[in-house]
Amino acid sequence: MKQTIKHRIVFALGATSLGPIVTAVIQIVSVPVFLHSWGPKLYGEWLLLSAIPVYLGLTDFGFGSVAGNDMTMEVARGNKTAALEVFQSAWLLTTAVSLSFGLCVALGLLALPVGRWLNIALLSGGQVGIILAALCVYVLFDLQFTVIASGFRCDGNYALGTLLGNIDRFLANGAAIIAAVCHGSPVSVALTLASTRLVVNLCCQLILRRKSPWLHYGYAHARLGVVRKLFGPAIAWITLGVGNSFLYQGMIIMLGWLLGPVVVVMFATVRTMTRLVSGIADMIGKSIWAELSVAFGAGNTALARKLHRYASQASLGLSIAAIAFLTLFGARLYGYWTRGKVPMDHRLFYLLLIDVLVNSFWSVSSIVSVACNRHERQAIVYVLSSALSLPVAYLLIPWVGLSGAGVSLLLADMFMMGYVLRKSLSLLHDNPQEFLLALLRAPFLGTPTVESS
Repeated sequence: MKQTIKHRIVFALGATSLGPIVTAVIQIVSVPVFLHSWGPKLYGEWLLLSAIPVYLGLTDFGFGSVAGNDMTMEVARGNKTAALEVFQSAWLLTTAVSLSFGLCVALGLLALPVGRWLNIALLSGGQVGIILAALCVYVLFDLQFTVIASGFRCDGNYALGTLLGNIDRFLANGAAIIAAVCHGSPVSVALTLASTRLVVNLCCQLILRRKSPWLHYGYAHARLGVVRKLFGPAIAWITLGVGNSFLYQGMIIMLGWLLGPVVVVMFATVRTMTRLVSGIADMIGKSIWAELSVAFGAGNTALARKLHRYASQASLGLSIAAIAFLTLFGARLYGYWTRGKVPMDHRLFYLLLIDVLVNSFWSVSSIVSVACNRHERQAIVYVLSSALSLPVAYLLIPWVGLSGAGVSLLLADMFMMGYVLRKSLSLLHDNPQEFLLALLRAPFLGTPTVESS
């Protein structure tokens, strides 16, 4: 049965739109639950510890994600054998490297006085080690899902893969929240996260095998040449992850080191609320990601250009509407959300609202270079701007307080907006003036109707 691009995008948008909802539900529910069950001090220590294992996510060398791009383009060219080679090569490499690094990291975290370095006072050294080890295992299962998702995406089942990914996150985090409601300790919450993710991942693998039997796990079709071809884009993907770590986990760790866990909670909760706006751009970008890869694989630049224009227009309009809502009602909602236990820094709040508008505009455009595995330079620029945001914040905080962190994030995103737009328009052979005029036109009410099997 043939599906139009319109149908695939609508299904993808529907599945992707669950992502921000799942994230919002998890964050809205988890903050008051953890604050009530543990108190601000212990919750701040949990935030500090949970920021560390995220760096383990860099150990897949980006092959899970860039493999999905390459597999989608190969299937668009009618070459499923090449797509299978990419799938098995990415799976073997991701599994071997992440397990090796995961073991080394877990042993190191158990042996090193991480708790003392992060000013952890309410958790013992043994508890800190178990929490970090369990969260490392959780991240390793997350890496495995990137390979599963690439299999769904390449065979026209991006919407299904995205839906399963959202269900995976919801079930794992939901189980952790229930554990906290039942007065579970941070140790039990971390173990619950890891075990639930294992079970759900196994179920997703079975569904992939049923939907695409030609995509099977193994090593017979793995090729060293595939690894070499994807090495550059994969390293660039790692660089994107490093940039994210500087902006998010790095800022959390620096604030905890300078100002303590309570300030971490203040910053993290305000940023969490404003980042809900960024979820809109993320949702739109991901909904066209697979179609952009198909368009590039088939050499249809005109279609890719149209998809980029429509996505940019939708992201800008919806982000402005969401920011207007938070400007009017954000402070009141924040008080209800945290139950008055965490004071809001209003200057930081409005700075981060401006930042997410800039971030939303360029992040949806960045999907263009990512979809065709041409994101190497973009990744380098991103990690440099993100890394510089930390010393900028370090210098500003003594002068303007916590708002210094917001200013540094805004400067980094403004720089990225200028670079990414130039890069994307160049890849799409789009005229900057025509692109800007397209953003000002009335919203587009349809989608391309090109069909594919």
